[in-house]
Amino acid sequence: MPTRDLASIARRVAAILDPDDCLLIGGLAVGAHGYVRATDDVDFVTRLTLPAVQERFRAHGIAATIARGDAVEGDPPCVKAVVEGVRVDVLSRIVPLDWDRSKELVFEDRKARLRVVDLEGLVRLKLRAGGPQDLMDTAALVLLHPDLRDKAREIALAYSVDLADKLNVWLADRRLQGQIGASRASAEGEPRTGTGRRRPRGTGGRAR
Repeated sequence: MPTRDLASIARRVAAILDPDDCLLIGGLAVGAHGYVRATDDVDFVTRLTLPAVQERFRAHGIAATIARGDAVEGDPPCVKAVVEGVRVDVLSRIVPLDWDRSKELVFEDRKARLRVVDLEGLVRLKLRAGGPQDLMDTAALVLLHPDLRDKAREIALAYSVDLADKLNVWLADRRLQGQIGASRASAEGEPRTGTGRRRPRGTGGRAR
């Protein structure tokens, strides 16, 4: 994670766009839903038009451009800006999202509001993107939230059989399963080995 406070930058961007008109997505949202990984940018989805987003950035002295995207590569149009040295991308709604199911992060100073896309909405966005990191994120979230498994597979299959197969590969990935197991054990206060397996109690030895 960069030394810059990405959460503070996300809160600043949300204040510029209006917290009720944007939802945090991307790596920070994945972390907010339980799978914390390194990221160096901030991503939002908005119900504003992209020109309106661009104007709001410019009104705060931040240069912003509209990238038209690449339909062939699956890159949607978005507004690109740099805030305090951090890349910020703001997308229009490219998948169905339930704004009312978003969750609001609470900060100690309560100086700014920040809403995060709901878990199913995040999975829809990740599978819409369909890149390797997106599929790994989706699989990690499903492993953390098993009730999401059938819905994630259904969404992936709606895009393509190939995407659903790739998601299944990630869901079966032993290394990712170990990471999620270790993460869950850490949250529950359970001792584990580096492979993610629970250390036998009372033996003082290594799990095999």
